[in-house]
Amino acid sequence: MLAIIMMFVLGVCGIISIGCYIMVIIKMFQNDEATLGIICLVTLFCAIGGLITFVMGWVKADKLQTHQIMGIWSGAIVIGMIASFLAQ
Repeated sequence: MLAIIMMFVLGVCGIISIGCYIMVIIKMFQNDEATLGIICLVTLFCAIGGLITFVMGWVKADKLQTHQIMGIWSGAIVIGMIASFLAQ
């Protein structure tokens, strides 16, 4: 039963992560970081776009005003890791 609940939590964390990814990309385009936004979108298909977006979201948090989004995204990742560990 615990595994089923943890899988649900993982799904919710995944949805939150996707939403945060999209919001950070939108913030990049809104704040004259179109090149970075395009790089993050293109490299998503190479499996590193999410990581680049996450790192650059924190690095440029002041310029992009993404402190709250990045906090939520980081929390979703940590909770997802914990849920993944507990689901086994």
